Amino acid sequence: MTQKGSLASTLGILGIITGGKATITVHGRPMVDVDADEKTLEVDAGGAKELGLRVTDLVRGEGGPLALFTGPVRVAGALSEQGWELTLRSEGDVVLKMGKGTSRLTGRIGISPLKARKLLKALR
Repeated sequence: MTQKGSLASTLGILGIITGGKATITVHGRPMVDVDADEKTLEVDAGGAKELGLRVTDLVRGEGGPLALFTGPVRVAGALSEQGWELTLRSEGDVVLKMGKGTSRLTGRIGISPLKARKLLKALR
């Protein structure tokens, strides 16, 4: 996804994937794992940084200065509606989960408090 790409069109891509698995690697390191059968999407923050992407750009979407706060909730809701789960890994640990299977009370976003430092590092 480019930084100027539409969030709706990016999430729409997940809706047309009907089956199979795919892994995108950067310098021999997995960056994105997609499993359409299980409807899971795993992103490695380190691989994204190697490509010059910031994790916040992937979940911010459109909406001005408040998009940093409202974007992730919108993304998590859209993922949940489509039945997908996004997992963000940093340094091999799961630091964030969004979408399917995550509590509605938290806006479909789950953060591991013990891994908060790694999450903050991944978001820089």
